[in-house]
Amino acid sequence: MNSRTVVAVLAMALTASSCAANRGTQLADELNERLQDVDGIERVDVGGNNVLPFAGDASGTIVLEDGISVARAGEIAAILAPYVSGKSPDYELNLRIDRVDLQVSPSEESNASGLRLLDEVRQRTDLHGALIAYGSGPQACLVEAEASADPVTVYGGLVTLRSRTSGCESVGVLVRHGGDQSVTDAADSWEHLDALPAAVSMTEALAGLREIRDRFEVASYAIGPGELVLEMSRGEDVVAADELASGTPGQQVSISGGKVSAWNSDVPAAQLVLDLAELPSVGSVRSDDLGLQIGGVDVEDVVAAYAVVAPRPEAAALGRISISGTAGGERYRVAGTPDLVAERVAAAPRLAAYAPFTVTDDDFSVTVAIDQVPDMVAVVKPLADPGRLVTVRDGHRRVVTFRGAGDEIEVSEAERRKDDKVLLDAIWKAWRG
Repeated sequence: MNSRTVVAVLAMALTASSCAANRGTQLADELNERLQDVDGIERVDVGGNNVLPFAGDASGTIVLEDGISVARAGEIAAILAPYVSGKSPDYELNLRIDRVDLQVSPSEESNASGLRLLDEVRQRTDLHGALIAYGSGPQACLVEAEASADPVTVYGGLVTLRSRTSGCESVGVLVRHGGDQSVTDAADSWEHLDALPAAVSMTEALAGLREIRDRFEVASYAIGPGELVLEMSRGEDVVAADELASGTPGQQVSISGGKVSAWNSDVPAAQLVLDLAELPSVGSVRSDDLGLQIGGVDVEDVVAAYAVVAPRPEAAALGRISISGTAGGERYRVAGTPDLVAERVAAAPRLAAYAPFTVTDDDFSVTVAIDQVPDMVAVVKPLADPGRLVTVRDGHRRVVTFRGAGDEIEVSEAERRKDDKVLLDAIWKAWRG
C-alpha cells in the first residue's frame, strides 16, 4: 500500500469516527436525507443532540404544507413512526400542520386518532397554535394552546373539546395568550414526560377570576390549580382584589400593582408594604420570605423612607430589609437584618459620593477617585467590622479587596502583588490615620 492510499484510508477512518462521535448530528442528517423529496413537507427542522461522544439523539419538527389532507399527513406519519419506536428511541419528533403540532407516535392507530383531533383543532379560529401529545399512552390529547382571543373563553371551548375526545377527559391543558395571560388546569406541566398531566377542576377558581376582571382592570394573570398571580393596572385597589381572590378556597394569591409586587394579606408586614407604597419617594416595594425590599429610592430620601419602617413592630420580625435606588445617577443598595440595617441606612447619604456602592452582609463595595480615598475611608471604616471584606474600585479599573482589622487592614499576598498598588497604598495610609 503506497503512502497516498494510506492517507486516504486514514482520512476515511477519521471521518467515520467523527460522525460516530457526533451521533445526534448523524441521526438528524440521516432523517433530513430520508425526507428530502417527500411530497407534502414544507421543511424539516430537526437537529442533533450530541450528549456525549458516541451517544446522542435527534429531535425537532417536520412542518407540512398548509392545508395538507389528513390522509397524506397520515402517510408521512407512517414514514416517521419507525424512527420513534422502541423503548429508548433515537428520535423525538412532531408533525406541524397549520400551526398545530402533533407528537409522532410509533403506533399507526395512535397517529390516526391524533390527526383526527389535529384536523378539528386546526379549524378553530381562536387559536394561534397548539400541541397534541400522547405521553406513553395510545390516545392523543391537546395539552397546550396559544390563544388568539381571551384565554379564559378559549379554555372553556377546549374543555368542551376535551370532554368529547375519548381518553382525554382527565388530561390537563395549558392555554396562553401572549406572554402575560395563561390558564391551566394541569396539576403539573407537560414536558415530553411519559405521563400526560392530570386535570384539576378550575370551575370555582375561574368564576373568581371572571369576577375580578369584571371589577378591576387587570394587566396580566396566570391561574392554575391552587394558584392565582395577578398584575393589576396602576391605580387599582390591590387590597380589594386580594379580598375577592381569597374567596376561592385553597387558592394561593399573589397580586402586583403600581408600586406593590407579589402582595397578599398574608405576606410579612403586609400593611407596612401598602404604607410604603404611598410614599412619593418609593418606587417599588415587596415583602416575602426573604424580607422587605424597597426600590427606586433616591439616596437623599433613604433615611426618610427607613424612618417609616423603623418604628413598626412588624419590621423587627423581618429576616432582612433592603433599600436600593440611585445616587447621582449610579446604583446603590443597603441591606441587612433589622438590627444592622439602620447603621447602613444612616451612612448611605455619606456614601453617595462613592457610588455605585453596596453595603450588605456579604458585599461591601465602593467606587472612588484616588483623591477621594481619605474621605471615603472616614465613612467606610466605622462600618467595616473586624474581618469584614471590603472592595474598593477606582476609575482606572483598579480593584483592591481587603478585610477590616481595627486600625489596620488585612490584605492577601496575591492582592499585594497586583498592579493596583497605588490604590492599595492610598487606602492603607488613610486607614492607619
